[in-house]
Amino acid sequence: MNIWKVIDNEGYNNAYLIDQNGKQHFDPASDFKEIKEDPSTRLLKIEMTDKGYPDIMNYWGTFGTVIVNSKVKALIERYYGTLQTQFLPCICSNSQDTQLWIWNVCEYHDVLDIENSICDRIINLQGKEAIKSVDKYVFKKEAFDLDLFKIYLEERKYTTYLFVTDRFKRLMEENNVTGLALEKVYSI
Repeated sequence: MNIWKVIDNEGYNNAYLIDQNGKQHFDPASDFKEIKEDPSTRLLKIEMTDKGYPDIMNYWGTFGTVIVNSKVKALIERYYGTLQTQFLPCICSNSQDTQLWIWNVCEYHDVLDIENSICDRIINLQGKEAIKSVDKYVFKKEAFDLDLFKIYLEERKYTTYLFVTDRFKRLMEENNVTGLALEKVYSI
């Protein structure tokens, strides 16, 4: 059994937000905790590569957030409809009829074995030691009961990566989903 983290998908260009003038726009990371806008549409610029648009693509600058098409959105809603996720509609500036969504996963679980993981620590603004990042992941047994999740680093939500297990990976493979790039980070 394996746990994987979603990584950049090489060979496909990343999608990024643009403003009404076509210039690149950066959303603060706080935008992806839980978005409560109505409508919550984002305008994207996606450069077409020789591979075309993948089913899953990177959202530029935000590792734990990906963009999905209708096929992947339907799969996730069908198999994971009860999880805390959001689909924020996107308009692709150079292909306005392509239906895309930013997939915002808000499903956090305390499943990282911090004692056995190798973590980089810093002193935060409050003068307390805090985990900055994880170099080697070790997960608690309960992580294998999940299919997709994000983790806590002590009391802080770690928004940087989305983690999936073999079940999620298999579902995507069985449905010929393109663009999903994974790195194995833990096995038992």
